[in-house]
Amino acid sequence: MRIRNYRQADEPSVIQIQRVAMQEDGLAEKSVSDLQDWLANSTMDALLNTFVINDDDDELNTWGQAGTLDGLEGETVGFVTVQLYQDRRSYHFLCRGAVHPQHRRENGGRILLVGALNRARILATEFEFEAEQEGLPIYFEALLPERDPASARLAARFEMHPTEEPAPQGMRLYRRELYVEEA
Repeated sequence: MRIRNYRQADEPSVIQIQRVAMQEDGLAEKSVSDLQDWLANSTMDALLNTFVINDDDDELNTWGQAGTLDGLEGETVGFVTVQLYQDRRSYHFLCRGAVHPQHRRENGGRILLVGALNRARILATEFEFEAEQEGLPIYFEALLPERDPASARLAARFEMHPTEEPAPQGMRLYRRELYVEEA
């Protein structure tokens, strides 16, 4: 699997993955329209704050640099969005996404969260000092489906813990404090 930044042409695949994943996880269809709105909202910087993974198979695809033929990509099988928001008590980098059910248990969720965490760390450098001066923590968070037994294990790999805060029905919010490493 390979991770890359989202492109406008990925929207139909991303929306379809969201639909199939929501059905598999027994979640409300409303999240599909929320995702479409988010991707269309220019202030959210979807091209920079959304990542997709493709199911490239390096063993079958042995051409060119890094084992792939230039321009050849597999099918998009997952995505994650990173959204920054602030409340009175903290800054939050909230990740939402999905991996197609046929491609789960192949480390796609882990790959996507690594990309999201890296993006959050980069974005946090822009206001880390101000947050520290204000005494506000910076959190890295993920909404993961309750019905998927891999959700808790995935969150634990990223040292994220479940919260008791409200989340969309069928989802659980996991969180960890984000520390930006000094250079």
